Amino acid sequence: MKYSISEEVNEGTVVGNVARDLGLDKGTLKDRKYRIVSSNAKPLFHVNQNDGILYVSRKIDREEVCAQSSTCLINIKTVLEDPLEIHYVAVEVLDINDHSPNFPETDKTLEISESVLPGARIQLKASRDLDSGHFSVQQYKLSHNDYFRLEVKDKGEDDKMYSLITKSPLDREKQSHFELTIAAKDAGQPPLSSEKKISIVVSDVNDNSPEFSLSPYTFYVTETNEPGTSVFSVKALDRDENDNAAISYHIFRDGRGEHLKR
Repeated sequence: MKYSISEEVNEGTVVGNVARDLGLDKGTLKDRKYRIVSSNAKPLFHVNQNDGILYVSRKIDREEVCAQSSTCLINIKTVLEDPLEIHYVAVEVLDINDHSPNFPETDKTLEISESVLPGARIQLKASRDLDSGHFSVQQYKLSHNDYFRLEVKDKGEDDKMYSLITKSPLDREKQSHFELTIAAKDAGQPPLSSEKKISIVVSDVNDNSPEFSLSPYTFYVTETNEPGTSVFSVKALDRDENDNAAISYHIFRDGRGEHLKR
C-alpha cells in the first residue's frame, strides 16, 4: 500500500486511513494494540488506534531522509499484537522547491593565454541543488559578452555539466581582464537561482614587435665631434609585458650587428 505527501508538511497532517485501506476493523485496533514499529526515537509517523488514520509526527525533510534520490519512499511496518498481524505501508515523500542552486565557490579567477584559439574549453565546477527533478538545476546563463559562451551538457539524472568556451580571439593588449557572471536556475515556480562571479585574466604571449617612436630617424653630426660624444638617442616600445617587453638595441654595419645596452 502506498501514500504520497509533500515534504515539510505540518505535524499532524493526515497521510491516509490505513485501517480502512487494509480492511481492518477499526473497533478492534486499540484492543489489539495497533502501532507502528520504528527504530527511530522520533518516528516520522504515528497511527491513531481509534480510527486507524496515519498522521505525520514531525516535519519531514526529503533531502535529509532520501538525499537526492529521484523517488523517496519510506517503508512503515505496522503491527497488530493480538493476534499478531503485520502490514507494510509505503509513504512517498514528494519534493518541494525549498533549496536554491549552490555553487561550490561563488568567485573564481581564471588565467587564459591570449594565444588560445576560438573553441577552447574551460571546464567549470557545476552548481548543486539538493532538490530533484525540475526543482534541480535546469539552466545556466552567462552574462553578455563578445568573447565567451557557455556549453551545457546533461551528465545524468538531475545533473548537468558546463564549460566556458572561447568564441573570439583574445588580445591582451586590447583587453586584459573580463568580469563574467554565471547564473544557475531551477524550474520551480517561482524559480530559485544563484550566481557565480568569474574573473578572467588574459596572460601575455610575445606577439608584438618593438616599435620605434620615429621611423626613420633623421639627425645631424658636426665634423668637430669628439670620439665618444653622444650623437643621438632612440626610443622603442613593446606592447607586451614583463620579459616579452624587454628591449635591446643593435647597430648594423655592413650586415654585422653591434649590441647596444638599453
